[in-house]
Amino acid sequence: MVNLTNSSARTSIEVADASQIASMASGQNVLSTQDMQKLLGHSALVLDGLRRRPRYFDGRFLTGADLTRDQDYVRQRQADLARAGGAGVVAGLQVSEGNDPTGQTITIRPGHGVTPAGDLVSVTTARTFPLLDLPNTEKLDVAFGLSLRPSQPLGRRTGLFILALRAVEFTANPIAAYPTTISGPRQVQDGDIIEATAVTLIPYTDTTAAATLDDARRSVARDIFLGDTQGLPQDALPLAMLALERGAIRWIDMALVRRETGADTPLEVTLGARPRALAEAFVLQHLDHLKDVLKDRGASGLPPSFAAAQYFAALPPAGQLPAAAVLTDALGFRQLWFPPQVDVDISFCPADEIAAVVDESLSLPAIDLTPNANLGAAGVVILAPVQRPTLQRFEQALAQLSKHVTTDLAQGYTRPTAEVLAGMLARRTALVTTPISDPAATAQAAASDAQTKAWQAAWAEAVAALPIEEGLPPRLWYVRRRAVAYEAKITGIAVPVTGADLQLEIDLTKRLADLALADRVKKLTDESTPFAAARIAAFLGSPKIMASDAFFFAAVHELEAAVPTAPATPATTATAATPATNTMLATASTAALLAAARPTQAAGRIERAGLSRLTVNRVLTNAALATGGQHLLTEGDIVDVAADFSDPRLGEGLDKLTAALGAPPLTRAQLAWLADNGDILDLDDQARGLDATDLAVFASSLRTAVGANDAAAVAKLIAGEV
Repeated sequence: MVNLTNSSARTSIEVADASQIASMASGQNVLSTQDMQKLLGHSALVLDGLRRRPRYFDGRFLTGADLTRDQDYVRQRQADLARAGGAGVVAGLQVSEGNDPTGQTITIRPGHGVTPAGDLVSVTTARTFPLLDLPNTEKLDVAFGLSLRPSQPLGRRTGLFILALRAVEFTANPIAAYPTTISGPRQVQDGDIIEATAVTLIPYTDTTAAATLDDARRSVARDIFLGDTQGLPQDALPLAMLALERGAIRWIDMALVRRETGADTPLEVTLGARPRALAEAFVLQHLDHLKDVLKDRGASGLPPSFAAAQYFAALPPAGQLPAAAVLTDALGFRQLWFPPQVDVDISFCPADEIAAVVDESLSLPAIDLTPNANLGAAGVVILAPVQRPTLQRFEQALAQLSKHVTTDLAQGYTRPTAEVLAGMLARRTALVTTPISDPAATAQAAASDAQTKAWQAAWAEAVAALPIEEGLPPRLWYVRRRAVAYEAKITGIAVPVTGADLQLEIDLTKRLADLALADRVKKLTDESTPFAAARIAAFLGSPKIMASDAFFFAAVHELEAAVPTAPATPATTATAATPATNTMLATASTAALLAAARPTQAAGRIERAGLSRLTVNRVLTNAALATGGQHLLTEGDIVDVAADFSDPRLGEGLDKLTAALGAPPLTRAQLAWLADNGDILDLDDQARGLDATDLAVFASSLRTAVGANDAAAVAKLIAGEV
């Protein structure tokens, strides 16, 4: 009989003998016992895991086994639901070495998780337990079937072990039981079943092929993350892998076996991709393993520049590497980390986008570093995280934000000998050959050399700004590139959008008219690219510049000083210059332009970071200047000028100086004179650090010098010579 009264319940089928079916009022939706057997035999009806529960009815004799079977059924269904969300750690359960000086205790933080069998395990409070708890450990080993007899004591164990949580239960609290027969005796039985979580050490598969525990870690990581999961328990929740040497802990690696909850997606199952939890664990495991390697090398006095294959058998598709593994040479950059088969580029990335870039690479395959691995068409990008203002400067100073890196020839053992020799000869030829016979090639080489030096300077700046963690050397990030050939085409021009452009233009126009600077700023915008002109408006319209006459005059002066000017060239005759002549002029003016653009630091003057960066920009635009190219301000020039006005304390010194000057204040003409001499920022910096007494003397001397238009006296005042 089919019951459809409850749509959320399983459909109920009535099974009866043939004779009983004939006597029923309606024989529809009723299966005979014989038909049911045929369906089961031909798999048309599939039993649900052989699960069954008692069917209660009035008059049935109820036994303890019936109620126990009912409980087991509910528990099994709960385990099914728990497995649907994925086995792994739900929260907490971090593992660390205890504070015992002998290094033989383990601490597990509170948390809970789900075993592969669907059992819930939990640790309610932080627990520290000794590994040398011999009696209990030996008994648990036998009880859980880890060995037929108690294994050797932990104090003499060496090898890899999985620290896991296992769901267990035991009976307790005995109560009196009534006899089941009239003449039977009364008995005492445990009245409660108590569930608990046991912390166990499970020996990992045989690692005798590894010479040391570090070698075992290297090979086990490759086996686990490249698809071989043999040795991982299915009835316990792994928390960490431990390396023990005669009972002492050598290292703890949680990410090797620890997995966060989360079922595989249909796409992962269909395409055979690695589960998300496994990919994330590989990245975390590599980060921890790399830290341990760098600590060990630092303790041994070894440099942080080495090949990854020395310590790792496989790399995740995204991870970290020591910054020292990327080296500079006369031709640009070379790297030690990846094998020669891998195509490597370096680039810059905003620090706040590293997580997103790594996340996008998790679905790509790992990088197998074993000698027989096929790494054809594999490419990676080494990323230096930088702040966004720094990245913006690099975008303007460098022709492109990525650069190819050659592999150090010390790793050539993985390639054929002839190929290695050919590579060495090519690099040697590039280093010693100077194309003096071709002026155009000479100019091109000079421009390439300037770009290489600019790249190396930018890379050194980015590496120097990397955070130092736990005394470890700075580390970069790498991500594997997709090997799919595709081209992104963008139509149009990116235009920055703000919310008050019209009001800014109105306010700026009034301000320029008030200070009689409209003609000077118009000339600036005429000598700028469209985007640079927009930057000028945004820079001059910033609150601190708009609110101060002194800073407004100074900003206009600094922008005028940043306009490119062609370097002086020898007088030419009326005869038109040949391309070769123009090239030679460009090459000859490089040193002169660099010398002219290099800022000099006078005594008492503040360091001008923006002015220093303009030096690089001027060198990069040298060829265009010498050959009559267009001399325009660029966005990068405006950013560099604005950087010198970006001090959060800007204006504090001028406010103190204005108060010390008293009445009458300096006129606008006097402020404009100081700005045209380049003194405003230095006066603000000097006055900021003076006390009341020195500030009064400083203000009096300044008024006298400005009244006499004595620029030399102002310079001596800034230098502290007065």
